[in-house]
Amino acid sequence: MKTPCSEFLAKVREIIARIEEEERGNIEKGAEFLARSIREGGLIHVFGTGHSHIFAEEAFFRAGGLACINPMLEPSLMLHTGAVKSSILEDRGGIAEVIFEHFGPKPPDSLVLFSNSGVNSVPVEMAMLAKKRGISVIGVGSKRYIEYLKKEKNRESIMEYCDVFIDNKGEIGDACVELGDSMQRIGPTSTIAGALILHLLVIETALRLAEEGFPPPIFVSGNLPGGKKANRKLIEQYRQFIRML
Repeated sequence: MKTPCSEFLAKVREIIARIEEEERGNIEKGAEFLARSIREGGLIHVFGTGHSHIFAEEAFFRAGGLACINPMLEPSLMLHTGAVKSSILEDRGGIAEVIFEHFGPKPPDSLVLFSNSGVNSVPVEMAMLAKKRGISVIGVGSKRYIEYLKKEKNRESIMEYCDVFIDNKGEIGDACVELGDSMQRIGPTSTIAGALILHLLVIETALRLAEEGFPPPIFVSGNLPGGKKANRKLIEQYRQFIRML
C-alpha cells in the first residue's frame, strides 16, 4: 500500500541514485580541490545557515572524518538561539564578512558551502568573499530550487561563485511528499542528501591523498584501542588553526 512514508522512502532512494549517477563528476572535482588544500597544509572550512549549519557539525571532530575541518559555526545563524531571528539574519547583508574575518580562511584553504535555497545574503556573500580571496568554493544545494528563486526574487545565488556546485536533487521548497488532496507537503530531503554528499566528498578526498602516498588526517573513534592517542596527535597538529578544537 502506498503511504506518505513509502513515498518519502522512494524519493530518498531516487535522490541517492541520481546523486550517484549525475553528481559523481562534480563530487570528484570537489574532492580534487579539497585534497589539494590538505596537501598544501590548508584547512577545509564548512559553512551553512539555518538547518544547513548541521553539515558543519557533522563534518567536525568526527570518527572517520577529516581532522582538518574547520566548522564556521555562528550561533546567531543557528536555530537554538532563536529560529525566527536566524531566518531574518541569514538574509542580511554584511554579516558574512564579519564571520569570514572571524574564522580567517586563506589560501590554500577550501570552503564547502551548504545552502539549499542558495539565494540568501549570507551564503551568497560568503561564497563571493571566499572566491575573491582565492579560496576554492564547493557549493551544495538544490539546483532546481535555486534557479526558481533566482527568477522569482531576481537575485544572485551561490552558484555564481562556486568552483564546483553539487546538486542535492531537492524539490522546490525541499519537502517532497503531498498530504492527501491538500497543497501541503512534508518530508524535506536536503539534510539526507547533504550528509551523503558531505561524506562522499570526504571519502573521495581521503582516497586521493592515500593514492598519492599522503596519509589523510582522519580521526578514529576514541572508544577503539589506541583511538584517543591517535586523535591526540591530530588535535595537537590542528589546534592552533581550528579554534573549536
